[in-house]
Amino acid sequence: MCYFLRGAINDGINTLDYEKVLNDMNLHFLIGTDQDVNLSVRNEDGIYRITNEYCDCGTPVGCGHTNMKGLDSYIKDILRLRTVRGIKHIYICKNWTGEYNETKETVHIDDIDFPCFLANIQDNCLYKIHIYKKYY
Repeated sequence: MCYFLRGAINDGINTLDYEKVLNDMNLHFLIGTDQDVNLSVRNEDGIYRITNEYCDCGTPVGCGHTNMKGLDSYIKDILRLRTVRGIKHIYICKNWTGEYNETKETVHIDDIDFPCFLANIQDNCLYKIHIYKKYY
């Protein structure tokens, strides 16, 4: 029994931009919807897994500590996605084997303390994080 991180990015992105940033990232998001991610969780498959680890039990995401090793890497990867033309949002969730997303929350990355947010995401919640640049 293990934890797994799953996620997706919105359709309509510039795939060439995405391929460029993907080379420097540890996280890998497929294009998909919230339904795609939730189905992957229910089927317990690896299709929308965002890491290449055996499992994500040691992940800093949802660990509750902003100083845990590796969190900066996750943050940098997600912030790199902001350079992809057409990017609007990502989905991300952390689930224990056999558990499903029970809730859904939506936030904008500019409205939160992102390291604190990422370190404190809850299990079994699908987060939609808007990452497009806000213009005030």
